[in-house]
Amino acid sequence: MVLPKEGTSLVYDYKLSSVGPGQASGSNMVHDFSGVDLAMKLHYLRGVYFFSGKAIEGITNMRIKETLFYFFNEYFHMCGRFRRSDSGRPFINCNDCGARFIEAHCDKTIAGWLEMEDWPSMQKMLVSQQVIGPELSFSPPLLLQGHLEEV
Repeated sequence: MVLPKEGTSLVYDYKLSSVGPGQASGSNMVHDFSGVDLAMKLHYLRGVYFFSGKAIEGITNMRIKETLFYFFNEYFHMCGRFRRSDSGRPFINCNDCGARFIEAHCDKTIAGWLEMEDWPSMQKMLVSQQVIGPELSFSPPLLLQGHLEEV
């Protein structure tokens, strides 16, 4: 994956890390998929949320990660990795590897993004386009991409 450098793209200087639960989930824990889960395979949910002003006052990427430690204590299967059983049925090995957290920089403000004429086609820069694979065992079920506007 080639990541853009400052000055060549509106979003640049990507940093990848993993965020896992604050406590170990235990050993040999798995999450089996339901029939609906399997029917929805390869359907990715992507969302872009804008917050500014008092709504995010004091929030940093580090603070978001700290909060996720507690969240993942309850939803630890989101920190596992995809595997296949001997029969070929996929499941999540709850091994606490962590959800992928992507940080990036952007020089545009929220108002600047929304004023751009081609905003709808450019919103894909604000959310991860990574898909599951190429190695299933290295693919996290959850990717979060954060861009905090510096004020």
